[in-house]
Amino acid sequence: MKFFIAAPFGNYLKFKSHTNIIPVTGTWTLVYRSGYLGRAFRIIMTMRYDRKRKGWKNKLGLPNEGIKKGLNKIKSNEILSIAAIEDLDFKKLYELIPEDQSIEINLSCPNLDEKSPLNWNDAYLFNKSINRKYCIAKISPTTTLEQLTFLIEDLGFKQIHCCNTLPVKDGGLSGKSLIPYVNSLISMIREKWGDDIEIIAGGGVTSSDDIINYLNLGANHISLGTVCMKPWKIKKIVHNYI
Repeated sequence: MKFFIAAPFGNYLKFKSHTNIIPVTGTWTLVYRSGYLGRAFRIIMTMRYDRKRKGWKNKLGLPNEGIKKGLNKIKSNEILSIAAIEDLDFKKLYELIPEDQSIEINLSCPNLDEKSPLNWNDAYLFNKSINRKYCIAKISPTTTLEQLTFLIEDLGFKQIHCCNTLPVKDGGLSGKSLIPYVNSLISMIREKWGDDIEIIAGGGVTSSDDIINYLNLGANHISLGTVCMKPWKIKKIVHNYI
C-alpha cells in the first residue's frame, strides 16, 4: 500500500526516507496561471474552515506556473498532477510530458472560473504508454456510474483517485463531508469492475480508523489531503504502514 501526498501539498512535503509515501506535485496546466504571490493571495482570500461541515473550503483555481516549470521541478519518484482548461489541452500536454512520467489527471477541479464542461476524450492518450507506473484519473465526489464506465472502459484508466473536493456554492469542500461519497465510489467500482481497478481513496483522512475504513471497502492506496496542513500528524497516521 502507498500513501499519496495530494497536490498541492506534494509540492512541499516529500518524506524522502519513506518509499511508500509518494508526493503528487502540481496541479500543472498547459500555461501559466499564477506565481507564488498569486497563490498566496488566493489562499488568503478564499480558504475558510467550515465548522458545520468540518472541512476546508477553497476557490484557488489551480494557480501554477505552467507545465514546463512543473517538468523542470519534478523528481523521478513523484507524480505529476495535470489539468486541462480548454478542450485541446490534453493533446498538447501529452506531447510535452515524457511517456515514462507518472501522472494524475485532475478531471474534477470545482474551482475554475471557466464553467464549460471539458471534453475528456483526449485523456486516453496518456494510457497509450506502457512505461507509466501511474496514470491516475482523479474524479469528482459526484461522479456517476456512466462517467466511470467512460473513464475505465472507453479511455482505459485502471487507476482511479476517489476523490477531489466537493463542489459547493463558494468553491470546493474538503474534509469529513467527503467520506460518504468516497465510500460510495469505492463500492461502485468494486461491484462493477472487481479487482481490475486500482483505487486511491482520499477525503477526510485524519486517523488510522479512516484508513482502515477505506481499505476494508476495497481501496488499494490512501491519499492525504488537508491533514497535510498539520504535517506532524502524518507520521502518526501512517506509522503502522511504514
